[in-house]
Amino acid sequence: MIKKFKAALSKYPTGIACVLSKNVKNNYNGIIINSFSSVSLKPLMVLWSLDIKSSKFKIFKNSKKQTVVLLSKNQKKLVNTIAFQNYEISRLEYKKIIDNSVFSFQCNKFKEIKAGDHVTIFLKVKEISINSKSKPLLYYRKKILTF
Repeated sequence: MIKKFKAALSKYPTGIACVLSKNVKNNYNGIIINSFSSVSLKPLMVLWSLDIKSSKFKIFKNSKKQTVVLLSKNQKKLVNTIAFQNYEISRLEYKKIIDNSVFSFQCNKFKEIKAGDHVTIFLKVKEISINSKSKPLLYYRKKILTF
């Protein structure tokens, strides 16, 4: 049933987003997410879900400030770097990721709810940056696409 569920969801095109959070060394960690959604307009809120088995679980569960980023077509290489490596992002790289993205939301953690094998993290949006010239990366049928 899980395999069929994943196959069905792979037919639903989504943007490729990541969440960035500062670590104790004053660098950043990132995680690619596939479950990002708006929640509320008053106050501005978004959510994303974190697998409790993720190697980055503690980092993001414990962080109070997070940045949600919709990656642009020029950031395709970044997807594998963030997704498959325990990669620390410097302050300079962080700024470059934000500047080259489609948009970013600077957020404060509001609440989290455990649901099955994931924790859903609710964030209050504090700042918004939009790059109107960027085109998003898309995920569809297990492939990264651009348009």
